[in-house]
Amino acid sequence: MAFNLSRSAQFYDKEVLKYAQDGLVVKSVVIDATNVAQSTSADTRTVMPAGTILKVSATNTTQYVEYNGSGTIAGILAHPVDLLARATGADEPAPMMWHEAVFATSAIVGFTAYASACISTLNTCKFE
Repeated sequence: MAFNLSRSAQFYDKEVLKYAQDGLVVKSVVIDATNVAQSTSADTRTVMPAGTILKVSATNTTQYVEYNGSGTIAGILAHPVDLLARATGADEPAPMMWHEAVFATSAIVGFTAYASACISTLNTCKFE
């Protein structure tokens, strides 16, 4: 580690599911780090929290970014992802839930703003 350099991160471990269930479908995806808003402070890391609503990236259709109201919702991020830089080399694998899950609405980032889009797009899931 370089001298006079420190990094810190806070992970808020939260459960995005209302309750556990057998046969939960989880898809392994890649988060597109080039399209993630990075922290402006040099001594903090950027963490995409669990419960982030995801969509397919417009610049790379094999990767996912945070849903912003445009495009189609693909799923919900299952665990927090630590993104070290805004570069292609910082793309991170992540688990995404998208089918037959029962989500806790209080744990989903931005659910109040995108509730109708979540419910209509993820129509095999429940939101409680």
